[in-house]
Amino acid sequence: MEVKGKGALAILLHALIIIFFSYFLRTEKKAPIEEDIQHFNQARIELTTVNLESLSRAIIEWMAESGREAPESLKEWQRARSYGLSLTDGWGHEIKYERVSDSTFSLCSAGPDGLFETEDDIIKEY
Repeated sequence: MEVKGKGALAILLHALIIIFFSYFLRTEKKAPIEEDIQHFNQARIELTTVNLESLSRAIIEWMAESGREAPESLKEWQRARSYGLSLTDGWGHEIKYERVSDSTFSLCSAGPDGLFETEDDIIKEY
């Protein structure tokens, strides 16, 4: 009877090893948590893009209504008119504003890594 118990235990152990390798070490598909993280980051990218578009529309509208040039900074624009828009990206980092010329500007999010001037930055020029 003891031999049968050891055999069943060995079969169960082999089954657990096979399940472990097939679930966690599969290369063709990511684990569910990895997919969730990827979807969450994609949602943050989309949120940031929408936020940059909203900010740009508000700044352009302010420029048209006031007859003024592009503001020197977001703080200058915010003092002139409060829209209640977020000045942070989907990761909670401050959005970088740069005045390019009298009538153009750019808005930049540092992206997922939180560092400016890296390839994952989200940059919009207006």
